[in-house]
Amino acid sequence: MARAGQNLHDLAVSSFPEQQDVTPEWLASALGVDAVPEVEQRSIGTGQVGENIRYTLTWPDGTDGPATVVGKFPSPDLTSRETAAATGSYVKEVGFYRDLQAGLSIPTPKVLALHEDLANNRFLLLMEDIAPAEQGDQLLGCSVEEATLAVDALVGLHAPRWNDATLLDLEWVSGRTPERATETAGLYAMLFPGFVERYGERLGPDVVAVGARLGNAVETWFTSFQTPQTLIHGDYRLDNMLFGTHPAAPLTVVDWQTASVGHGPADLAYFLGAGLMPDVRRETEAGFVARYSDAMEAAGVSVPAAQIQHDYAMGSATGFFMAVVASMIVGRTDRGDEMFCVMAERHADQMSAAEFFTHLGQ
Repeated sequence: MARAGQNLHDLAVSSFPEQQDVTPEWLASALGVDAVPEVEQRSIGTGQVGENIRYTLTWPDGTDGPATVVGKFPSPDLTSRETAAATGSYVKEVGFYRDLQAGLSIPTPKVLALHEDLANNRFLLLMEDIAPAEQGDQLLGCSVEEATLAVDALVGLHAPRWNDATLLDLEWVSGRTPERATETAGLYAMLFPGFVERYGERLGPDVVAVGARLGNAVETWFTSFQTPQTLIHGDYRLDNMLFGTHPAAPLTVVDWQTASVGHGPADLAYFLGAGLMPDVRRETEAGFVARYSDAMEAAGVSVPAAQIQHDYAMGSATGFFMAVVASMIVGRTDRGDEMFCVMAERHADQMSAAEFFTHLGQ
């Protein structure tokens, strides 16, 4: 499992193709191999903002080249692509791999080539293939053992840059500010009615009521976290995780299009809230919060347990917020509809169990 810091082939902007224009010759050049392979390709994953393609490469005899690689490109869906431009999703993913991956211990794919033309909303990431690892499934949830891997991996993301103000020196990194709180509240207020119109009957009045109550508290919620800020994933869920069978790589975390500066326990709550079935989450979440706190302490980050517990409760609303906002600004699919409803349902239950509104003082 490689970390960033490797020398990336960075070809001129004009030399990297759109997904539909990738050729065997280009792949060979990008990988630094003289011979040209035969190539088969297929779309993989369930991403709605980016497109992932697995290339199966058959090399001439005697050529030492990878059997498979994965390319990540902008989404072919125009709505999703425009959303990515508006939210800086592609800028963040490229920035993560270029600027931050090397200093972290969270398991991530080795980048073989990175190309960017972000002024035109274009990028290309060529990465090692983590096969035969399997992508997690947000709808099915995960086992306690898989959740343990995900919780432990978070420490390798949060601890290295904990309370590190220099993160904000990176132009593409955003932090939590009063101005963003106002913008966030306005965005939710604008999108929530459409969310209810589309999904309200499926979700039922209790879940809709939680969303409406959250809408009245978004600005206060956004500024109510207590732990120091750090680098966060921002969309730390099963669909963005690859679970393997090899002991050296049991988990790989992908899709860094929401990386930002925020509060670590929010990533934790976001994952547990939708990754575990509600009954399993209720039985295990206290233990997972304690495990995270102990692991952060062992990594040299000492935070009062009360602050972590408070921010975990605050973070329980993050998944509901994401379900509302993301569902309204990306291209629509049947699986996406079901995923956003499941997120809203599970996070509404989590917010109740965590006493979110009590912690918020409402």
